[in-house]
Formats: sequence, structure tokens, C-alpha cells
Amino acid sequence: MQLIYNFIEGSCTRHAVLEKIANLTNTKLKTLKSISTTRWACRSEAISAVKENYSSILAAIEEIIDNTKQSDVRAKGKGILHQMKTFEFIFAMLMLDPILSSILKTSAFLQSPNINLLTAVEIVESLKKLLVSMRNTEDDFTDIYHKTIQMCKNYDIEIPQLKKRKVSTKIDCLSSTQHYMSSKEEEMKVSVYYSTLDHMISGINIRFNQETMNMIQSIGNLLVLNINSNDISVLSTAFDLNSDMLKTEINLLKHTDNIPKGEKNKCGDWINWLTQSNCGRETIFCNVIKALKTFMIIPVTSCACERSFSKLSIVKTKLRSTMTQDRLDGLLTIFIEQELAYNIKIDDVIDTFKNLTPVDRRMEL
Repeated sequence: MQLIYNFIEGSCTRHAVLEKIANLTNTKLKTLKSISTTRWACRSEAISAVKENYSSILAAIEEIIDNTKQSDVRAKGKGILHQMKTFEFIFAMLMLDPILSSILKTSAFLQSPNINLLTAVEIVESLKKLLVSMRNTEDDFTDIYHKTIQMCKNYDIEIPQLKKRKVSTKIDCLSSTQHYMSSKEEEMKVSVYYSTLDHMISGINIRFNQETMNMIQSIGNLLVLNINSNDISVLSTAFDLNSDMLKTEINLLKHTDNIPKGEKNKCGDWINWLTQSNCGRETIFCNVIKALKTFMIIPVTSCACERSFSKLSIVKTKLRSTMTQDRLDGLLTIFIEQELAYNIKIDDVIDTFKNLTPVDRRMEL
């Protein structure tokens, strides 16, 4: 995918050839994307773009090979064209497209600034269940394989036959004790499809370890007051609480009438209810509110910090190298908190500036 992007987008002339082919065939051209090592969105968009523009890309590369006078460009084009017209390339493209699309949706949702850990766990668990379902059911693989066969027939791509292996007498001379692939479909399923899904499921399990998941699930059980001794032990260890007092407070909350109702209560609703003025609940349920407040300040992702550094490179440019720290802080605050800046009323700013003393203003009015 990266070689296709570098070859087409590395030259304005080659990109113009692709656009010309798309216009002649009356197809909507999807922008090619570079594969990033950190952003899953680029991977999904790159595969989706090649899949949608497959026929146009083939025609464009063939025209570039025929018309170019540069030997290195012709050699690269022939190599890319040969790889694109293989059964393995088609299968990998059709296999990764739905998988990366699901991961892209999950990744975009996890980067939302208003997401909490409970919702994040639910979406991650749903993604994991989806990958496990694709791994355990035959329908998804069969559909991908049949689409690969059909696409290869449409573009006259050779479907390779299964290579038969010889019995290895160095390990075992009995062929009955060794496993052999019976068809090309079984080979692609075991060596490619299952391997890819197992790698992705293993990566999710490593990144979202069981200890963290248990803590988040225990908080979810606490919000609906459906908590057991294991949840109390997990919360007491994670937030440094008194387990006996926590259990007592939860029992009191179960027999309280005006608690927040519903199975999907937010931590903010409970904290607002516990910290109401002149009620004394903050003192009575000190362990519960400590667990909820500590849980609320745990960041789901580091996207907010990364966005700040990304915007710093936009504001602090070479043309603004002499900018002072105060001005940089002000511009970054406005740029990062754009939603708050858009809601500021200009008339209120003018009134505030008008009421300042002449010493606080740069210019007297």
C-alpha cells in the first residue's frame, strides 16, 4: 500500500494520469493515503482507497509504464503492478478492509473528548467480541474468500494451486501424524486469516490488561449498587479505601430512597448527589465519593495532550519566532479551547476592556 502511494503521489505527472483515467472511466476517485505507523485511521483509509480505485490504479500504472522514459520508474511500476495482480494481495486487501474499518470506528470513538472509562471499556469489549466472532465463525472468511475468487476472475488474475509438501523423514517418517492443507482455501484461512485475527486479539488483551478492566467493571457495578466482595476488594486496593467502611456505605446507599436511578448512571450524577450542600452525604459516604472522584480524573487516552503539542507546531512557526511566552500562552489557549472561544460574546469583551483603567490598557480611548 505504501509503495502504491509513493509511486502515484510522488509525482504530479503520475497523479494527473490517475485522475485522467478516473475521469475517462467516470469513476469517483478516492484520495490515496500514506500508511502511518501510529494512526490506525491512515491504515484503514489507505486500504479502502486502493480497494475503491483498484481498476483505475491498474490502468494508470500500465499507462505510466508504457509512456515513461525513466527506467527506474518503469521498473518500479512493473513491480507494483505484478504485486497488485496476485491472489495474496487481493485476499489481504479484502480481509483487512472490514477489520480495520471496525478498529477505525473504535479508535475515533476513544479519541472523543467527552468519553469516560466505562463507555470506553464497553466499546473495546464490543470490538474484541467482534474479532473473536470473526475468528470463530466460518461465514466471514467464506464471504471474503469468495469475493477474492470473483475479483481475481474479473481481472484475469491467476489463482495459485496448493503446493503439496513432501513428508519430512527427519522429524517423523509417518505421514499420518503430520498435518497437510487440503485446499488453498484452508491454507489462507489457517496461515493468514486466523493468524491476523489472533495477533489483533492478542494486542487488545495486552493493551487492555485484566487488572485495569476489573477495576473499571467494579466501578460500573458500584454505580448500580450491584457489588460483591471481589469488587470491594478490587476498589479498596486500587483507591486505597477501607473495605469494611466501603461495604457499610454501599449497604446504606441501597436503602436510601432518593439516590440516582437507572442502570447507566454517570459518575458525575453520583458525585453531584453526594456533594449537595447542607446534606452531609460527603462525610457519611466518604469512601464511595473518594473512589468516584479518583476514577473521574483518570484520563481515558492521551489524545488531549497530543492535540496540544500538535497545535503548538501550528501556532509557533518560524515567522513567529520572536513571540513572547505570554502571547504564546494566550494564542494556544484560544486555539485549543476553540469551543469556548466561539461562545465568547464580542460585546462583553468590549465592555470589559472599556471598564479597565488606563494603566491596564495599551492605548487610552
